[in-house]
Amino acid sequence: MPEQQIQWKRIAGSFAVMAACAFFLFVLAAVLNYLASVVGLSTQERLTAIITSLSSSSTLQAIMAIWLFTAALAIVAPRLWGLLWIATALLFDIGYGVLGALTGFGLAIGIFGSNWYVLMWAIIYSLLVAAGYFAVKRWLVGDVQAMGGRARWIVAGLLAIAAPVLLLWL
Repeated sequence: MPEQQIQWKRIAGSFAVMAACAFFLFVLAAVLNYLASVVGLSTQERLTAIITSLSSSSTLQAIMAIWLFTAALAIVAPRLWGLLWIATALLFDIGYGVLGALTGFGLAIGIFGSNWYVLMWAIIYSLLVAAGYFAVKRWLVGDVQAMGGRARWIVAGLLAIAAPVLLLWL
């Protein structure tokens, strides 16, 4: 089984850069939105409503659901982990970039709009993805090899069922 190393410095850097860019993008968009609202082309609430809708976006749910389903497949068939590792690492990087951007938007909305909803969900999603990664890594590193076929299928089945539930209803 290939070595499973996440490059945390790269992910943290990507997260921070995306968060900073999103924060400053929000500030610039807020200024432009204010000017547009002065001449009647926009409303004050438009920008916050757009960014808030991102936190409930199916894109975030899809990223997490795909990651859960990939984890289930890797638990059932550890030999596929070599192929899945590249896709999972890429999904992890992209997911944390998106979550970084959402965090930046959430921070800006919280500071300038007094609504911390977006930031709260960005943090919750970030923690869930990290916890999920560590749980799957723990199972893949040693316990999947020792885990009996039935237990492996149960764990993978739970993750496989959780993926569409997350996508459809959470």
